[in-house]
Parts: sequence; structure tokens; C-alpha cells
Amino acid sequence: MKHYLKLFAVPLSVLVTFISMFLIWKIFSLPNAEVITTSLNQLFNTYGLVIILISAFVEGILLFGGYFPGVFIIFVSVVTAGTFSEALLRIAIGTFGLVLGHIANYALGKYGWYKLLVKFGLKNSIEEMQKKLLKKESFAIFASYWLPKVGALTDTAAGILHMPFRKFLFASIFASIFWNFLVGIIVYFIGERALVMVTSGGTTELIIQVAVIAVWMTILLILDFRKRKKLSI
Repeated sequence: MKHYLKLFAVPLSVLVTFISMFLIWKIFSLPNAEVITTSLNQLFNTYGLVIILISAFVEGILLFGGYFPGVFIIFVSVVTAGTFSEALLRIAIGTFGLVLGHIANYALGKYGWYKLLVKFGLKNSIEEMQKKLLKKESFAIFASYWLPKVGALTDTAAGILHMPFRKFLFASIFASIFWNFLVGIIVYFIGERALVMVTSGGTTELIIQVAVIAVWMTILLILDFRKRKKLSI
């Protein structure tokens, strides 16, 4: 049982975040995606692209990103872009903000500040990421950056292990550019339907999020089974 708790530590942490957001949305009767999108458009018109930069930075920070709709804000900015080139600019700004967040997480790990956040139940998730980094380093960073919440754990683990900053920064920038532009371009062409993946409060959205976590855990289980099978031979 202990083995599987460690194996699923990261996806379970993300699942808890999704469920927490769903409950918060319901308890406080927060507005739906359409209302929020309208409000965000007004913010973009008033304050410009700096909203994307700040939102991406907060989204990338360990723990805080789990309770802040940064990805949703970035998605909205891309969906509402007037042209493809404008969408690319917004993705680039969001990427820069996320990279700054990743650097902040690295500092959290390297200088021990992460210990303040361990009380929130992140200890097992961070330890699991440390093991992956020790085995695969740069690839572990690349593989975890598809979701900022997961990438934040990897950043912190890299800092704890005192991974050379230049090596971390290069891997972080490369992974951020790859995943953010890949997802951003897909979101641009899908349009408003993509917002379902990052909206909290709706039962449909929660089901989709849980389904994604289930697929993730299934893949981990298959990989673990294959690993155990090889060791037994």
C-alpha cells in the first residue's frame, strides 16, 4: 500500500487540488466560465498583457498555483486573441511568467523555504519528484512541465538536490516553450471549448479532470508493472 501511495503521490495531489477548487466554487457560488471570461476581457483592455504575466507567475508557484486560476486566465487570453500572431505573443508572455515561477520554486527548494509548505501535505510529492530527478534529471523536468502544478514540485525538488542552476534553467526554458506553445496553439484553434479543461465549479469539468488523472495513474501503474516484471526476471 505504501508503495502505491508513493507512486500516485503527484497525481493524487493534483486530484485533491481539483476537488478542492470544485468545492470552493460550489460553497462560495463563484461565477461560471462565461462571466469570468467577460471580466477578464475587461481586465485585458484596462491593464493590458501584464495580467497574463502576473497570472502565469502565480500559477507557476508551488502550492499557490493549485488555488489560482492562472491557466484559465492564460487560456482565455489565447482564445480571445484577435489574430494568430497576437495569440503567439500572449503565449510567449505566459511562458515567460511561468519560467519566472519555476525559478522561484527552484529557490524555494535550494534555500530551504519549501519546509514551510511541507505542512500543507506536499512532502511525499516532493520526495517522489526528487527520486525521478536523481534518475532522469532534465527529462523529469520536461515530462512534468505539461502541467504547472506538477512542474512546481519538480522545480522544488531540483532546488533541494542543488541541481546546477544553468542546467535547470536550460531544461526549464526548453520544456516551458515546448509545452506552452504546443498547448497554447491547440487552445487557439479549439477555441472556447478548451476552457472546459481548466474551469472549476461545473460537474462536467470535474469529471473531465478526474478522467485525466485516472489516465495518468493508469499509465504510472502500467510502467510500474513493467518495471517490476523486468526486475523479477
